[in-house]
Amino acid sequence: MPNLSAKVTAHNAKSKHKVTTSMLQAVYRRGIGAYKTNPGSVRPNVSSPQQWAMARVNSFLRIVSGSKSPKHDKDLLPSSHASSTKKSDVEKAEMEKVDADGDVFDTEAEAKARSVELGLKGATHSHVYEDGKVGYMPGKSHAEYHSLTKAEYQGEQVTLNKPRRIQGGNKKFEVFVQSGGKVKRVTFGDPNMEIRRDDPKARANFRARHNCDTKKDKTTAGYWSCRMWEGGTSVSDLTKTNIEGQILKADDEQRLVYGWASVVTEKGEPVVDRQGDVIEPETLVKAVNSFMENIRVGKEMHKGDQIGAVIHSMPVTKEIGESLGIQSDREGWIVAFKVYDDNVWARVKSGELAAFSIGGRAIKESYDA
Repeated sequence: MPNLSAKVTAHNAKSKHKVTTSMLQAVYRRGIGAYKTNPGSVRPNVSSPQQWAMARVNSFLRIVSGSKSPKHDKDLLPSSHASSTKKSDVEKAEMEKVDADGDVFDTEAEAKARSVELGLKGATHSHVYEDGKVGYMPGKSHAEYHSLTKAEYQGEQVTLNKPRRIQGGNKKFEVFVQSGGKVKRVTFGDPNMEIRRDDPKARANFRARHNCDTKKDKTTAGYWSCRMWEGGTSVSDLTKTNIEGQILKADDEQRLVYGWASVVTEKGEPVVDRQGDVIEPETLVKAVNSFMENIRVGKEMHKGDQIGAVIHSMPVTKEIGESLGIQSDREGWIVAFKVYDDNVWARVKSGELAAFSIGGRAIKESYDA
């Protein structure tokens, strides 16, 4: 990523519509993506994705200044610009709900494969985040995806056709499926058996032994056991979960909200965040300790002035939970956040602001499950 701060300074010195470095970085990333995914749009004299991305940045700056009519990146324009389609706080909250639903993929091909699996005939749709990243999902729209993948089972909101691990018991996984207009829980998998799907011989032996080519009924344990022994997608991908920190309780008198600021494992499985990253519980604990010791400040959407503070904090790991006699299917960070700002508190009470989101910096490392 090139240093775009000089362009920001030069533009802001002469334009009434101000830009930020993060805006230009988002435009640049989109330019890189367009070069790779839409080569037909690239001019013949452009020789690299970096050149095309910088051309997009320059075009964006001309749009902001008013010397060019807007045709792209309207959602990144400053909110003061007449052509801006920047997401409102309500829309941002909706994007957080999208993340919580899971099945958000980095490529359209992955979303299309999941769409076929869900019976949506390969239809996909996309969501563009503020940082310019595009997330692809199954279904023609989010409403269509949600209608086929979300349901209630014994009072719990569950994701259909998405296996998840079980802690304890005589089965390794559970999955919820539609059966005759009702939701059915299917358990499967020997907890003492290792799934060696990367071993072609072991995979072929299992599938032949269990007649997997004939297992087509999603309401049976056999179907899902055979799914785990298919080639291609890993078990971690089949069971991975996206979780946002939801506000679980609000104390009106003290203006306190309680909830999970971050969840890093769910029923023993790593939780994958929107950036596709996994945070180790021990790493989270160190970050939480540093935050409580040095910062404690809360902002709205990570921007602007302080609107509150974290006044209670509890990192929850398996080790900490066992030492305190606390049982939890999750590892993560529980907080109580006190809201000072009147407008923000009103939006918390109305349900418009319904989740926590944490931000930070880390050194990214590859992870082999």
